[in-house]
Amino acid sequence: MLIHKQDLSLSTFCHIGGLCAEDQDVMARVAPFITPHLADLTEDFYAVLLTDEQTAPYLKDRIDTLKKTHLMWMNDLFSGNYDEAFIKRQEKIGDVHVKVRVPPLFVAASMCFLRAAIPPIINQNVPDATESSSAVASLMRLLDLCQFLIDRKYSEALMDNLGISPALLVRLQTLKTT
Repeated sequence: MLIHKQDLSLSTFCHIGGLCAEDQDVMARVAPFITPHLADLTEDFYAVLLTDEQTAPYLKDRIDTLKKTHLMWMNDLFSGNYDEAFIKRQEKIGDVHVKVRVPPLFVAASMCFLRAAIPPIINQNVPDATESSSAVASLMRLLDLCQFLIDRKYSEALMDNLGISPALLVRLQTLKTT
């Protein structure tokens, strides 16, 4: 895992969250056991999205493209390579979600779905129980990282739209209410 001295928020996130080089290694080791199942997971994921009256309209006429993109993203999670290019790809996902006006709720709910759906796939398909447990922990940290990077783009859009600084946004987010 890259240490982002130039990005203090990301550095703090990785440090406190425990995201490290071992996460890269474990994900790369379990990838051969997991990647064959990602297409089915993507189908299941979009089947759920299509049943929700709020998310379904965002998928209209784009479902096949979205599934391909999602599957590429899922494979990227198991690549074991979380370098600067990976970080930029996550940020681009956030930019695209903001641009097409996908509500942040959908990102959070989607990550929740994946946090629940992927561990059983890992546990059923990684033959070594210790490795499986390590992979689930690494995956949780990695999904949290992806959500952090995507959510940060929503915050940046909010700051741009309101014309406020990052420091002011933090103050507003942490105001004590009575």
